Amino acid sequence: MKLHHVVPGVVAMLAATAMPIVGQVIEGPDGPIEFVGLQQWDARELFDAIQELAPGQPFHACAAVMERDLGFADAAATPYRTVGSDDVYTIVVGVEDDTHVRPRTIGSETLVLPRTLESLKTIAEENPQLLSTAVQVLYARGDADRTDEVAEWLGIDAEALDQVWGLLDRADQRRDYRLAHELLARDVSWHTREVATVVLSNFVDRDASWHALVLSLTDPVDRVAGMAGGVLRGLTASDDSLRPVDWTPAEESLLSLFGGTSPRQFGTTLRVLVSTGITPEFGRRLARERPALLLAYAGAEHRGTRAPAIAFLRAISGEDFGTDVEAWTAWIHGQPD
Repeated sequence: MKLHHVVPGVVAMLAATAMPIVGQVIEGPDGPIEFVGLQQWDARELFDAIQELAPGQPFHACAAVMERDLGFADAAATPYRTVGSDDVYTIVVGVEDDTHVRPRTIGSETLVLPRTLESLKTIAEENPQLLSTAVQVLYARGDADRTDEVAEWLGIDAEALDQVWGLLDRADQRRDYRLAHELLARDVSWHTREVATVVLSNFVDRDASWHALVLSLTDPVDRVAGMAGGVLRGLTASDDSLRPVDWTPAEESLLSLFGGTSPRQFGTTLRVLVSTGITPEFGRRLARERPALLLAYAGAEHRGTRAPAIAFLRAISGEDFGTDVEAWTAWIHGQPD
């Protein structure tokens, strides 16, 4: 075990601390399944329990079973198709401890929407795939040639994509900015909250928009959290023009995410923080206070899962321990309070 910058007593503390360090990979019916973040469960035992409770169900739909029937505080399952093969590599993230799982509180009102937002809401209700896809290719917005190229690549209608862009272009006034925040805080409709996250993509020159999007990653409705994640991925897909964001006002939301809320969005969270220049001091505070999921991701065998965690650790530490998760664990626990 490599130890870097370790204060006295850290070695003993690490030995006594239950920490999910590496993913557990087993062979599933459609290809490898990697379980990330498990503390008490063994991968094979969990797989068998899920199969017994939901025989014949595609394994990438196992998160609901884990939460509903097996007592997990939160869970996520993401399938990745292997190029040139019929195999599917499935990442299953299990959060067993509910201590820090804190979904956001949603409102109970139904607010009146202006026509532009009402039209976006209709798209969210009738063609959710279109809106979800549109936000993830925000980098193509305003470029007709690129929009056509993206639409062809994704297999969607370019005119429909242009319709989304046109509606979004009209929701760019100060009143729309204020309304988007109000809808996220007060409106009970999850379709409306989806639309509010999309509207905030017009206002990324304001730190509060980024904070609201990260808070929306903790929405108790997966569709809202997923839309917020799509917006954030779309905004950071090409980071040439991104400016630094002061993330300290969003500490509560970020600690919730680092603590296991919405694990499907955790990789996105880490990428956004790095892309927007999180200050190392604040990043170290997040890592020190909620290290378990971060280290679990860093210890994943799946490259796409571990990469954002390792990039985040490099950004906040100035160190490069690569995939040596034991060294990262020692570094985190060696940080002063």
